[in-house]
Amino acid sequence: MKFFELGRENRELMVLLHGGGTSYLGVLPTAEMIAERYHVVLLAYDGFNPSEPETEFRSLAYEAKSLEDYLIEHYGGKVDILYGLSYGCRTLMQVLEDDRLEVTTTIADGMPLKDYPDIRNDVLKEIWLFFFTGAFFVIMGRAGKLRKRFLAKITGRSLQEADRILYTRASWKSWKNQDRCLIGKKTDYSVFRNTDMHIWYGVKGTVDKKLSAGLEDLKAKGYPFTVRIFEDMGHGGLIGENTDRFIKEVEKAHRPAVRGES
Repeated sequence: MKFFELGRENRELMVLLHGGGTSYLGVLPTAEMIAERYHVVLLAYDGFNPSEPETEFRSLAYEAKSLEDYLIEHYGGKVDILYGLSYGCRTLMQVLEDDRLEVTTTIADGMPLKDYPDIRNDVLKEIWLFFFTGAFFVIMGRAGKLRKRFLAKITGRSLQEADRILYTRASWKSWKNQDRCLIGKKTDYSVFRNTDMHIWYGVKGTVDKKLSAGLEDLKAKGYPFTVRIFEDMGHGGLIGENTDRFIKEVEKAHRPAVRGES
């Protein structure tokens, strides 16, 4: 696992977690611009890292624990802004469970609100992974031109962005491990109380419309969080293609927490 650090001279620390089926290169251009203002730590997941193509993704818990230990060792567990995109939101939620960390502002961009099924039988797990994970592996993990066009359409992103962010060298094992560790895992939304929580959705495509299903039920349960819906953005479009606006939206979310107004 690798951690890419930029803007070390800046005071505030922002941690970036990219999505599943992509690599850190998808958000690196934005991270480089953010580093003019923030000290950025960009995590590269095992199995989805072009810098370490020989690695394999083990589990969400392993990736999160590695990040947690890194933040404890190097920064005393204090994080100003924790940002996760798509699958990165699941990592983010795992990280928030660590009582050793103090996270001021958390932004979950394109956060899935539906848990994986609770399958106890190992054979049935493998069957489910074959069909569910297999579909994503074929569409994203081995995407050709037509599949990239399809992904661009449903995510509301440009074809150029889809081509840039996808990582097609990950193994089938890494893809399965991404999902296997989530079977039967229930999301603990009580961790919203450990931070100033913000959830974003870019609904220009169809992906975030599906990921946000259940949002009203979540609101009704009384967990503390705010929501931003971006009608003119696709899934992860702010951090991918609109860096200036991304920085403004981050500031808008973070400054009230710093001032103690949230």
